Amino acid sequence: MNIYLALIRCISFLENLFCFSMLIICSFLVVFQVVNRYVLHFEIMWIGDLALYLFIPALIYSIAIATREQSHTSVDVFLEILLRKNVVFIAFSKIVINVLVLSSILYLIPMAHRIFLSAMKYSEYGTLVPWFNTSWIRQSVLVSLSLCAFHTAHHIFMKSLSLIKQIKAGDIQCP
Repeated sequence: MNIYLALIRCISFLENLFCFSMLIICSFLVVFQVVNRYVLHFEIMWIGDLALYLFIPALIYSIAIATREQSHTSVDVFLEILLRKNVVFIAFSKIVINVLVLSSILYLIPMAHRIFLSAMKYSEYGTLVPWFNTSWIRQSVLVSLSLCAFHTAHHIFMKSLSLIKQIKAGDIQCP
């Protein structure tokens, strides 16, 4: 279990590092472009495209971070109102919702895989940045969906363990 949790922490660190780095680089490129354009009156056109090419994968990977942190739109309020504070049913319904989310993600992964393979086979280069291969933007969709599936499966596993432990400890009574 410790190795598994260390893996979760490592993946979380790498996701955060990637998104943070890309956002810092994008911010620097945009500020550099603004200074060049409006202060120095010397526009380097490809800087804006490069910032965009780096920002989009960071945006796509942030979906996985939102899934990991469970900070995406949730139906917890409705569950608590509908289930009248029944802790077992609320916990069980959160597991069921995560299973449904995981099913949706697993449905989308084969489509993202086809896009990934197409991006591997046919490189696409930027218009104003002809040396920059933009295929990795399309490849990042599969990686992000895979991370979302992993994080959702992790939440299902941890919530199930927590519910079982609470029931065994007698903290929660099954109806």
